[in-house]
Amino acid sequence: MRAWFVIPAALVAAAITFVVGTEPAWAGDGYGQNNYSNAQASGGQLTVQAGHTYWTPPATSSWATPGSSAPSPGRPNPNQPYGCTYTAGGPSATASIGVGGAQPGQWVFPVCAGPGVLNPMPPIWVTGAQPAGGVVQVNPVVVAQQAVKQLPLASPTIEMAPPSGSPQLVGVATWMWVNPGAWQTLSASASAGTVTTTATATPQKVVWDMGDGDTVTCDGPGTPYSASDPNATTNCSYTWGQAGTYQVTATLYWSVTWTATGAPGGGNLGLQAGPAAQVAVTVTESQAINTPTGGGN
Repeated sequence: MRAWFVIPAALVAAAITFVVGTEPAWAGDGYGQNNYSNAQASGGQLTVQAGHTYWTPPATSSWATPGSSAPSPGRPNPNQPYGCTYTAGGPSATASIGVGGAQPGQWVFPVCAGPGVLNPMPPIWVTGAQPAGGVVQVNPVVVAQQAVKQLPLASPTIEMAPPSGSPQLVGVATWMWVNPGAWQTLSASASAGTVTTTATATPQKVVWDMGDGDTVTCDGPGTPYSASDPNATTNCSYTWGQAGTYQVTATLYWSVTWTATGAPGGGNLGLQAGPAAQVAVTVTESQAINTPTGGGN
């Protein structure tokens, strides 16, 4: 199973609407608070950092003005944003939204401060931007960590015999396992600049917190119980020593590795815990009285 790092859908949805006019227009401009009368610009520099590519407008551009710091003290202009940053969407944004002007070019997404701004703001189609001098080198390890965040690690489904909804017995072993479907290798990728990394997660063990202070570590998903096989055995079970109600938690641990293209790198990121699953279990005692037979005392 693979997952790819993609541009947020909310920004894509906003991007589809706004490409008109000749000058930037901010809040209260007659087009609405979240519109531009111009969604095109040219020039500027692109700076690549881990996980993002940022656009800096030319100093003489009207786009550079809202990019400056907060205005001097005084009555704020409700239509003037400031403190804008511009994140380039790259090829994935163009593929999703379409071409917005002359090529080569790409969509850039502004995020601004100011009393008249409502984020996310519509995108700008930028042409003629050049790589900035002294571009920050992308650290493949940082990009790998972005890929790890995209791994679709899900919490396991707890299964028991007797079932967790039925009472367990003191002194009688309870079988435990997680759904076998969770026991599969997963991968996800992330890119920054020319660097693409792929993180791969392989399930290694399940740690069971039994709620009474004990833990059980199982090196596999466990063996599902089947009443049709009375001679089956399991390597993942627990025996409670005292009656009570306990919160049982199962956490699946993954061995995560990574590889890179576009830069040297790769290796082992160690064990990563996935989301835990929890279930309440009631443990009771079953007592028996032996009575003599055959006239004994």
